[in-house]
Amino acid sequence: MEKTIAYRVISFGWLPGILCLAAHTAIADQQVPPGPFTETECITCHTERDPDLIRQWREGPHSIASDVECGSCHGDRHKDSVPRARKDQSCSGCHDGPVSHSYTTSKHGVINRLEEGRQDWQQPLQRGHYRAPGCSYCHLHDGDHGDTMAPDRGPEMRQWICSGCHSPRYVREQFANGKRQLAIADLKLAEGEALMSSAVEGLPGVLPKLQQNLIQHRENVLLGVGHQSPDYQWWHGQPALDGDLIRIRDAISEFQ
Repeated sequence: MEKTIAYRVISFGWLPGILCLAAHTAIADQQVPPGPFTETECITCHTERDPDLIRQWREGPHSIASDVECGSCHGDRHKDSVPRARKDQSCSGCHDGPVSHSYTTSKHGVINRLEEGRQDWQQPLQRGHYRAPGCSYCHLHDGDHGDTMAPDRGPEMRQWICSGCHSPRYVREQFANGKRQLAIADLKLAEGEALMSSAVEGLPGVLPKLQQNLIQHRENVLLGVGHQSPDYQWWHGQPALDGDLIRIRDAISEFQ
């Protein structure tokens, strides 16, 4: 009976399709080996399983050109590779300095650190799954392997992610406040650069450090706004810019 059925399948040309379906089902149901895996093995497998993910990765900031490999975030073992990449430590290991510190000192960062042991890191990076957003929740939202907070994604994307936890009105108010903060910081930056451009000869030996501080403190305001860190909006941001302007004026007056 089984042979008869098989012959009938062949006669109608169905067998190739059935065998193909069976092969894909076997691959889908197959237990993934524990590893370790090389970078090439990760890319080859996931190109077949999820080509859109690989496209996002290739076009994003963590592409091959950045020297960041799959294993840098996920490790070289398949087990727990996803929750490992979702934890803040996978990001802060490379993004150290003000970028990381401005987040860890924010309310989001503090809550995330306190509740790390109770958080289910297997949950997708989607609205409602996390008490406080970590690095991956905002920048790799919904498993996007680009950067969902990149400027070219537009404010709508950032507002949509924030509105997963906050009311639309609150989100609008915070974005408006952020624009005002950056506008003020840009005025201070422009004033400092104008003062330095008009400085007398002999001052250039002092200027590079003053200019570096000015640019960094303006960046601190941006990080403070983006990460909702009061310390970086104010202590390391606006007042630091005020101090830069005072030091620039003092340096110029000493050489006049």
